[in-house]
Amino acid sequence: MAQNKTKQHFRQLDVDKEILSVINNGVIILNDQLQIHYYNKWMQLHTKFKENDVLGKKLYEIFPTINKKTLKRKIQTAFTIQTPTFYTASSSHYLIPIKINQIKNSLFKYMQQDVSIIPFKQDKQFVAVIITDQTIMANTNALLQTNIQKVKELNEALIKEKEITEFQHKQLLSNSRSAAMGEMISMIAHQWRQPLSLINTVIATLKIKKELGILDNKIIDNSINKIEKTTNFLSSTIDDFRDYFKPNKIAAKVNISNLFEKSLFFLKSELKQLDIEYDINIDPDISIVTYKNELLQTILNILKNSIDAFKENNIKNKKISVIVVNNKESVLITIEDNAGGIRIDNLQKVFEPYFSTKSKNGTGLGLYMCKTIINEHLHGNISLNSNTNGTKVAIQLPNKV
Repeated sequence: MAQNKTKQHFRQLDVDKEILSVINNGVIILNDQLQIHYYNKWMQLHTKFKENDVLGKKLYEIFPTINKKTLKRKIQTAFTIQTPTFYTASSSHYLIPIKINQIKNSLFKYMQQDVSIIPFKQDKQFVAVIITDQTIMANTNALLQTNIQKVKELNEALIKEKEITEFQHKQLLSNSRSAAMGEMISMIAHQWRQPLSLINTVIATLKIKKELGILDNKIIDNSINKIEKTTNFLSSTIDDFRDYFKPNKIAAKVNISNLFEKSLFFLKSELKQLDIEYDINIDPDISIVTYKNELLQTILNILKNSIDAFKENNIKNKKISVIVVNNKESVLITIEDNAGGIRIDNLQKVFEPYFSTKSKNGTGLGLYMCKTIINEHLHGNISLNSNTNGTKVAIQLPNKV
């Protein structure tokens, strides 16, 4: 009886049974109450239900897990707009619960399906439900996501091991400036130590003279003047450091001699503490158009490397020499120390990221970022030579970036 009804519907709906029987998709013909009127061979093969067993029954009677409310809503939508509606495997996974037997190492228990619901124009009471197996694609995507997650976890482990995040080029520059900021804070501490000590001494002297009863207005005025001068120095130090960390967006004329004098201001406490001679040989008229703070950052990085090398090596008569030569279209800056040099097997690596010759506290970003700044931002070149006596860094910069 049910088969006769089905044949009658096929004639009414003009369905080609031969095509539907061999197509590599599941095809179910339903009415708006989810009653089954056709069930092709693909569905029979994958669900183990014969067509005679399901014809005339409600789809949710055969497959109780189906969300009939949602399915009816999608069918009604298809009727209303007279265009297909869809389920996707990525969002709803499957409509018909079909267990997977043929895919090895599958992440899914049930076939992942794309489902199209197509209304028949001849009679709005019937729809074709087309089921496409997307398990292999979904499995591939899921495995890909799993592998991506594993790669992320490996990257995180690598980051923790190296104590630094492997950023892209721009992030490396940011990291380098953060490291430089730490060094700047250390420099501020060196710069402030003596002035703060002077203020404490002045205050202690005032207290003692007050207790002894020998404090007069002249002593108070002199003490106030000393404290004012010292606090002004502390304030100007902060201003200088703050200006250094402002990013340069516009190239400007930079006097090379003044730039190295500024570097001396930042480093003089450490140079004095380690008894390092700082010899600058620069024509005061040499200027170029460039990004001042980035060039200053590079110079400070190189000078700090020399200072750190002196800290690790027992060198007598410590010296850092700076020579600047003005050519027609460029300037050549040479910074040389006698701090003991770099091992030959390390010379090829000094400009690589995360490589450091320092025994501790080395980020491995200093010289890498120097090279990045000089080559890519300032359009110049940087090279390094070293022997057992010391290290020489040469920087060639255009007169105008």
